[in-house]
Amino acid sequence: MSAGFVDDALHLVREGADLYLEQVGPADAPPVLFLHGGPGASAHAFRELLGEDLEAYRMIYLDQRGGGRSYADAAFDLDTLADDAAAVAEALRVPAVTTLAHGFGAAVAVRFAVRHPGRVRGHAWLNPWLSMPLLAATLHGRAHGADADAPDPDGVADPDALVDAAFAAAGAKPLLDALLFPNPAARLRLEHAESSVLLGPSESVGLSAPWHVDVREDLARLDGPVAVLLATGDGSCYPAQAELALARLPRAVTAFLDGGHHPYLDDPEPFLAALHAALAHAGART
Repeated sequence: MSAGFVDDALHLVREGADLYLEQVGPADAPPVLFLHGGPGASAHAFRELLGEDLEAYRMIYLDQRGGGRSYADAAFDLDTLADDAAAVAEALRVPAVTTLAHGFGAAVAVRFAVRHPGRVRGHAWLNPWLSMPLLAATLHGRAHGADADAPDPDGVADPDALVDAAFAAAGAKPLLDALLFPNPAARLRLEHAESSVLLGPSESVGLSAPWHVDVREDLARLDGPVAVLLATGDGSCYPAQAELALARLPRAVTAFLDGGHHPYLDDPEPFLAALHAALAHAGART
């Protein structure tokens, strides 16, 4: 291993949390912070499945507070997740990162950029969830037989009620699987990758009011290039979240892909080409 290569598993203890992160790649390569989906998931599967294809970057894989191998001792909000991301960059002495965000991770990336603009060079998002109330409306519509492009939920007082009704009608896992995975084999492969890591303690506390997270008003405050990868088979993002992103970010570079929420499992070659182009646009040029 050369002196210019980093390959570390680290713990960052801060404000009621023990954050687990891994960094790997050339020390002088463009730093890319991966923000996984969820909330409450892990960065492990993404690194397990795509790490070899991202070796040209200095990849930082963070398990967000309360998810995966990171512990939280009290409920927290989106601002806390954003501040954690900034603390990771500071601890690693990385002046600025490109965010590579998947699903809910895009909401974290947006708030991170708004609260810490000097720390973010640009964004590459995969199937972003930018409004959890909008996703709640999508889930409710699909569970009750409506099209996936459910109406915008502005004025809906309680997205939690929409989600409860959706899950009661269709079951949480069957409904989410139907939206996220047009190919059942992709779901099995992802679940296998996720099962190979020992996750954090079960008593770890999670995000408060996750279905109320909404960063659409923050989008106008982003300063820096944005690239958005949208898979047309992902019912959780396409078309509702995709249309939100296109409407609020008219200068963003957008690529449409085949596949579901994890298109790298469905059709990896075009996905990787689009991902490298998105990262280059977002400031991570190798």
